[in-house]
Amino acid sequence: MTLIAQKTKKILIIVHNHPKLSPGGAEIVAYDLFKNIRDRSDYQPFFLAAVPNEERKIHTGTPFQMLVDREDEALFWGGSFDYFYQSQTILNFIYVDFKALLEQLQPDVIHFHHSIRIGLEAIQIARQVLPESKIVFTLHEFILMCLRDGQMVCKHNGELCETAAPDRCHQCFPEISPQQFKVREAFIKAHLDLVDSFISPSHFLANRFLAWGLPVEKMTVLENGRAITSASPPRTLAVGEKRNVFGYFGQINPYKGVVLLMQAAEYLSKNGFTDFRIELFGKITSGDSEFKEKFGKILHKCRDFITLHGKYKNEEMPELIKSIDWAIVPSTWWENSPLVIQEVFMHQRPIICSNIGGMAEKVTHDRTGLHFKVNNYFSLAETIKRACTEVDLWDELTQNIAPRLSIEASAEEHIQLYDRL
Repeated sequence: MTLIAQKTKKILIIVHNHPKLSPGGAEIVAYDLFKNIRDRSDYQPFFLAAVPNEERKIHTGTPFQMLVDREDEALFWGGSFDYFYQSQTILNFIYVDFKALLEQLQPDVIHFHHSIRIGLEAIQIARQVLPESKIVFTLHEFILMCLRDGQMVCKHNGELCETAAPDRCHQCFPEISPQQFKVREAFIKAHLDLVDSFISPSHFLANRFLAWGLPVEKMTVLENGRAITSASPPRTLAVGEKRNVFGYFGQINPYKGVVLLMQAAEYLSKNGFTDFRIELFGKITSGDSEFKEKFGKILHKCRDFITLHGKYKNEEMPELIKSIDWAIVPSTWWENSPLVIQEVFMHQRPIICSNIGGMAEKVTHDRTGLHFKVNNYFSLAETIKRACTEVDLWDELTQNIAPRLSIEASAEEHIQLYDRL
């Protein structure tokens, strides 16, 4: 008789939204890990997603809502959240409901993928209620150290911010004193002190948080894994045709550099170089009317060689990427470990990206892609021209692209970390 192995350990995975409601990078990573841990390990996972509640109403009867036909997934409907302190202001949830959930689940590991909506106090309650459980926190961006949407970009001049400090933060938000920012930092770090292990998907992000004061002995760098699919074949070229079709995949907002990409294309066209096309895949997610107006005007002027295809689903990527030769990641902020880089490399396409942060770490210049000077459309334009005209460059770069880390391998790395704790 064959004995079926029983789940011997429990893990609670917490993230700031559900990928079926908001398919952002952190949400996708957390959910993919949850599914793989559930299917492949002796851990019994539970997935908790803190969803937005703009009406600031608590879900009737309880802040938790179980997903239909799922006993291991739930939504948390929080009605009030303090972004300055990353604090959950509904004290009943923190001190009653979340406490009761922990007591019911009794997880051996509690893995936070964010603090937004759930609140940093959840870490404190977890430590109080289950002192023997291990707490893990994955850092996906800079929201804990940077009030400006976690972008580390100066609000007053648009320059990249190298260091998070109360005086520097006060320059972006003059209505908030340096003393208040110091209190914010102390409040956040006091809760992070309770974490047993931090995970970062890039060395760049890890080093930023280490410089900010997190202990090096608690930091581990683990790459984000992806569900591996067969690489889409390269675009079939006609006789004499070049590798001159470029694609952008992702959200369209001021930080992602799409306007910069369009300005580079416009510059090339005005200077007589028109032997290229740019395909934009993604929807506008910015509510900034000035940005949307600027984007619309340039798109109209460049309509002969730039096409906006709009929103796409992640599962459509293999088909969409068949039409392009290169992917461009032109973000004007640091980025950390964009999932699009892993997706594009999985399909054996070289990447042109800004020369900073997690982008420059993941894409090796002149080996797996090309770097250009961040926020410089002239540098991007020259890089696009080089990609179109340099003989054999595309073939040389694609040959250097290594297989990607699978989500199964990534889940195994996480399980090993849990077991070590």
